[in-house]
Parts: sequence; C-alpha cells; structure tokens
Amino acid sequence: MKPYELLLIITPDHDENEAEALTDQVKGIIENGGTLLKLDPWGKKRLAYPIRKRSEGYYVLYIFESAPSFVAELNQALHVIETILRYMIVQYEDDIDKLKAELADEAEPSTSEVEQPTPEVEVSTPDDDGEAEEATNNNDAEAEDTAESA
Repeated sequence: MKPYELLLIITPDHDENEAEALTDQVKGIIENGGTLLKLDPWGKKRLAYPIRKRSEGYYVLYIFESAPSFVAELNQALHVIETILRYMIVQYEDDIDKLKAELADEAEPSTSEVEQPTPEVEVSTPDDDGEAEEATNNNDAEAEDTAESA
C-alpha cells in the first residue's frame, strides 16, 4: 500500500453542513478501498482564479494509504460528483512514518503532560527578619542557574 494525498475544492454554494456531508461521503469511499490516515478540512478559501464562475471554495485535504489500483477507482468516483470544483490525487511525498507517529501521539495523551507536579512556593512572613527574603533571592539565583544550563 502506498501513501496518497487528495485535495478537494467543493463549491461554496452550499452551507457547511452539506460540505461536511460531502466530506464524509468521500471519506467513506476512501475507507472502502484504503486506510484514511488524516482528514483536514481547511474551510472556505478564496480561489487563485475563477473556476466555473466561482471565486471561493471549501478545501479539504485527505491523506490515505491504498493500493495503486484504487486511485483509478477513486478518480472515477470523484469525477461524477458535481459539487466538487477540482480535486487532485498525488503520492504523499513526506515521511509517512513520521505522520503516523504524530497521529499516534495526538491519540494518546502522554502521562508527563497530564501529571506534572506543581512547584512548591515559599511564603514569607514578616516575623523572619529578612531571612525569607534571602531564601527567596537564593531560590531565584538557583532557578536562573538551572535555566542557563538547560
């Protein structure tokens, strides 16, 4: 299976719910013949030049893996859908393993981010005759030393 990316431009004549329904329809087509890795709706953008007398469109990016023979089937399926202004299917050029690792990291929140201990804060009281102020200054100096070494 090879990685591919598909960029769709959907007509802006419909509301966002209809654009989302078409996005889900294309997602279903891709999942029938391959594995969808990433779906990234970019939203409504201005076109560089008018296409079918329209100057805006909904952009949607799909990254998927499939057999090369499926790309021809997907091409035919997308060609029939009238609400698609333009589409382009190309082989994914970036590192697919890196993308899969990023997606796995997003799916599983790491425990280091969730369970970080809160730093203890010293509270100075007026009874210390300035000792708390010196301790605070020493802690600030230690924090600066560790920040510089990092």
